Amino acid sequence: MNYKELKQLIQKHNQAYYDNSASVITDSEYDQLYDKLEAMEKAQGWRDHDSPTSKVGGAAGKVTHPYKLYSLRKVYDLEEVDKFMTIKLPKIDGANLSLIYKRGKLSMALTRGNGEQGTDVSHLAKFLKGAPDKIETHYDEIVINGECVTDNEVENYRNYVSGALGLDSSAEFAQRNIKFIAHDWLGININYTARIKVLQYMGFHTVLDPESWDYPQDGVVYRTDSWEQEQQLGWTSKYPKFAVALKEREAETAVTTLLGVEWTIGRTGTVNPTGIIDPVVLDDAKLSRVTLHNIGIIEEHNLGLGDQILIERAGGVIPKFLRVVEHSIHNQKITKLTAERAIGSTTKRDGPRLMVSDKGNINTIKVLEHFIKTLDIKGLGPASVKKLGLSHPVDIFDYPDWDLLGANGIKVQAEVERTKTKPYDLVLASLGIPGVGKRAAKLIVTKIPAFRNLRDIETTYIKGIGPSTIESILSWLDDNESWVENLPLQLEQNVQVEEILVTRKKVCITGKLDMTRSQLASILEEKGFQVTSTVTKDCYALVAGDTTSSKYKKAMTIGVNVIDYWSSKKEVLSGNF
Repeated sequence: MNYKELKQLIQKHNQAYYDNSASVITDSEYDQLYDKLEAMEKAQGWRDHDSPTSKVGGAAGKVTHPYKLYSLRKVYDLEEVDKFMTIKLPKIDGANLSLIYKRGKLSMALTRGNGEQGTDVSHLAKFLKGAPDKIETHYDEIVINGECVTDNEVENYRNYVSGALGLDSSAEFAQRNIKFIAHDWLGININYTARIKVLQYMGFHTVLDPESWDYPQDGVVYRTDSWEQEQQLGWTSKYPKFAVALKEREAETAVTTLLGVEWTIGRTGTVNPTGIIDPVVLDDAKLSRVTLHNIGIIEEHNLGLGDQILIERAGGVIPKFLRVVEHSIHNQKITKLTAERAIGSTTKRDGPRLMVSDKGNINTIKVLEHFIKTLDIKGLGPASVKKLGLSHPVDIFDYPDWDLLGANGIKVQAEVERTKTKPYDLVLASLGIPGVGKRAAKLIVTKIPAFRNLRDIETTYIKGIGPSTIESILSWLDDNESWVENLPLQLEQNVQVEEILVTRKKVCITGKLDMTRSQLASILEEKGFQVTSTVTKDCYALVAGDTTSSKYKKAMTIGVNVIDYWSSKKEVLSGNF
């Protein structure tokens, strides 16, 4: 199938699903087609302006949604789920619907459509279970998005539910026993679990109800609970950055012959095996190389040259070895000695991995490249590094001849000088310690703020830093501690404002006072509080001058402690509340 045919096929399925509320293929089948199109576009380096990968949904519907509805980015491995996504929800395989309430009364029901416009199916709403005609609220407009499901036993669940929203007859719709499960309240600035609990209080079935897991699913949703984090992370043109859908991929496999092995040394000394295979077409891509993972996997399968092996294109992108189908009668076993001969160095085992024994044989250029990239030293690209004769991070500060770079030398020298003021957590992330990227470095420095004390990680509990990372750090320090200590960089974390704020109690201010809010905020900050502009679930208290504001109502709704400023003025000003 060529690019045009594949694009048109997906567009056809999009129209059926988004506009006609009917699907003829499963989500898994659709995902395979979509991923194939993405891979094809990546390979050819371009895509058509009307490609399904550049927009959400099908053709435009008739009614504009009050808030744009986004798709969820798909991931296929739990490791791809960010740690801040702490909420786990079922991705219910039904039909998406938005309910719009005006002054507490159900006003309109809209299908998802293309995410920006949908079809008005309000004539069906009164027969929709779990969708109250009236709700108690002080908001003029509430938009609730959710999934339509059914308790009827049907052969094709997705088609049955989606097709129901395309019915003209409300009587026929009623027979299908369609139920609405709310999964978000759009446009409200409170934490996710808080807004779902309010919906439960209003009488909605929600995705947080245990029984929501009883309905057919096509994956699991992971998202942040924090509204503030939602706003900070934001959205792409298609996806929110604060939520993903974890799905199972039905990966394509193929059988081929292992012809050879290429061994490379990573920047941290790991010896990595890549298999050279008899070229095979998999998922419309011609493959000639495949990852063999590590020496442990190779030994477990008694892998040798000439073997017939089963490979998989994991995640639709990375080809990997799965198992041996048939050993060759001329099997040339791949061993630790094979790797050592290839790299010209002795090795040692580190669990299932091989590490070079002679650290002098590590490709320190890779360490240097990582160092430069992480610290964002502009002007030090591969060509400049070669001209200056740099091979290790310490070389950057060993008075290189900047004149070799011509007029650009002064600028690069200034960039290098600026690295000396960059925070320690960024420096730590730049060193190339296995498992310690920017995120892990930030976690570490909150408990161990100085490099000289980094070995304390062996006895220090840090949430998010596991045993394998700790072992990697300690092992790395044995070989690298001395040169790091001599770097003219920040090797101790200065106390940052944001770090102080994390430990402070959050307080919000509202209503009429006998001083400006900024004046009161200054007083409270001096008393050790963090003053925030919004009421969220993690607020310690709302200091209120009256009871008429939306912040006051929100605090009462989500259970935040409210302090009356006028009756507790003395306690507020002293910080004792």
